[in-house]
Amino acid sequence: MTTIRLYWNNICVLHRQELQFLNEIREELRKDNIDLDITCFGLGYGRHMSDYLREEDSVLPDLVVSTDLEVFEDERIWNRFREHGLLPLKEFFPVKDIPELGGLKKASALLPYLAIPLVFYSDVELLRQTSMDARSINANFFTGTDADSEQSISLNRLVESSFPLSYGGINNSAVKTVAKLTWESFGMETAKHFLTASNVFDMPIQAFHQVSIGASPLALVPSVYALRADGKKNKAYWPLEGAPAIPSYICAGTSVPKDALFAVIEKLRGPRFSHFYTTNGCLYSCAPADPLPDLSFLEGSRTNRELLVPSESFLNSLPAETFYKMYHRVFPAGS
Repeated sequence: MTTIRLYWNNICVLHRQELQFLNEIREELRKDNIDLDITCFGLGYGRHMSDYLREEDSVLPDLVVSTDLEVFEDERIWNRFREHGLLPLKEFFPVKDIPELGGLKKASALLPYLAIPLVFYSDVELLRQTSMDARSINANFFTGTDADSEQSISLNRLVESSFPLSYGGINNSAVKTVAKLTWESFGMETAKHFLTASNVFDMPIQAFHQVSIGASPLALVPSVYALRADGKKNKAYWPLEGAPAIPSYICAGTSVPKDALFAVIEKLRGPRFSHFYTTNGCLYSCAPADPLPDLSFLEGSRTNRELLVPSESFLNSLPAETFYKMYHRVFPAGS
């Protein structure tokens, strides 16, 4: 029996169904003499994977599936994986060849698994009042010139105007990704100012809730929450420049037989997971045969479906200590 230690930190709001699927896969793999030893991190499990892996005595896994991007972007963690050896998974597993996923294709050891778009969710009337008060309903935030045009909202213009946008995920990858994208496009000081001016919450669902109760006109939320927009009181928009995305990556070490690892990865990329993610979460699944999410409920999605992630060159030039020095000035308790 080959034991494979899997660390899993994927879609927090869907974690109960994920765990059910993982347990089913574990039983199936036993028939192939593979013992899948699963440790889950994130919401519902009391600990973030990156926090654990920063500990000097933490044990590295054989296989990782994670939306906790600090595992891959914090060089203090990633260098530990590299020193122990990583398989170039992208040489063995194809990725869906569409422009939207182009930015996710980074190091050969990182196999894109999923992408979570962050999109706008609005209180239509409250946003109209807010925008009109700022004399900027067409000039600053919106595109689209008449009632028949599909509207979108510019994230860049919100950044430039220090609009009090609501979003959440201080201790996970959502806010960190917004911070890094803003830093890359506008510089560190603008990123810090935008984070300070925004209404930032511990969890993404809290930002969604602020719009739902009429306490905030506009939030940037994972697509799974924006699915609840009714098109009347609440509308959802694909950001004009493209949607910031939280990718999930698979990476694997060289400490166990490759054929056993590949058997597990094939199961994880199978239809039971991918169809669930695209249908229930409006997520992009990166395997070539997997369906695309239905984005028709999002205004602005017909003309631009780009997914935005910080570039590999920017991430390589940004030491973790430099990033966290800025981040902790805004969120002293952030991890």
